Amino acid sequence: MLNARQFIMLIRIPSLTATAIPLLAGGAIAFKVGKFDAVLWIDMLIVALFLQIATNVFNEHGDYVHGIDRFVSHGFSGVIVKGEASTREVFKIALAFYLAAAILAIPLVVTRGPLVLMLGFIAAAVGFLYSEGPLPLSNTPLGEVLVGITMGLIEVIATEFVSSGKITISAYFISVPISMLVSAILIANNIRDIEKDKQVNRKTLIVLIGYRYATTLFYLVIIFSYLWLPIIWILTGNFFINLPVLTLPMAVWGAFYLHKNGWKYGVEISSAIYLIYGLALTLALLLI
Repeated sequence: MLNARQFIMLIRIPSLTATAIPLLAGGAIAFKVGKFDAVLWIDMLIVALFLQIATNVFNEHGDYVHGIDRFVSHGFSGVIVKGEASTREVFKIALAFYLAAAILAIPLVVTRGPLVLMLGFIAAAVGFLYSEGPLPLSNTPLGEVLVGITMGLIEVIATEFVSSGKITISAYFISVPISMLVSAILIANNIRDIEKDKQVNRKTLIVLIGYRYATTLFYLVIIFSYLWLPIIWILTGNFFINLPVLTLPMAVWGAFYLHKNGWKYGVEISSAIYLIYGLALTLALLLI
């Protein structure tokens, strides 16, 4: 039986900002549409958080089963490696969160219809298949792209639809930088783990393109997320959408830090960039 500390480490609470941001952004868009349902939004938030927790736990289980994580290292809880929980126990915890998410999603599906069910199924399937099955998505070059689409585009439009009953063109525009910055977190993670992944013959995008091009890709993704802001401004006429530009100094500092000191804390730094950018973007949406 896991104690509280071990359980908190397993579910990776700091990573949950990756779900909170698209839910905040989608909710802000719905609020400005004028038909914001706070109860449904809160339910959606809990469902999405439970799905990500399940994904985190499946990742712990799947990486151990597939021989990727056999030693305690930075970036995962290590409860299985350290003998604090069995693979069966960890897998059951992940399933429990999926089951809870499915039950809590029933009001969303009843209220908004089959589109919510379909989007939820896609998110759950990507979360499971990312680390589990005979060929986990995390072992392929598709991981960064699919995670970005799921935790960016799908979560933003699903949240707006659940909260307001509509999907506006703004949701698609706004989801682009969110998708990019979520992908940047995974890119940073895989750059950090590139040598370990090579040893277990893992074919991530980062392994295939190599360290030099991978770091360049990371910087380009960050840069593009900021260059996209004036495009949204031009398309929507909303000057306030440029508010996340104020977070650019943090992004520049983070990029220089990683370039100089290595990628051990790449996930933490890219997550911090994503968080402050996402909060600024949400505030900008509310100022429209």
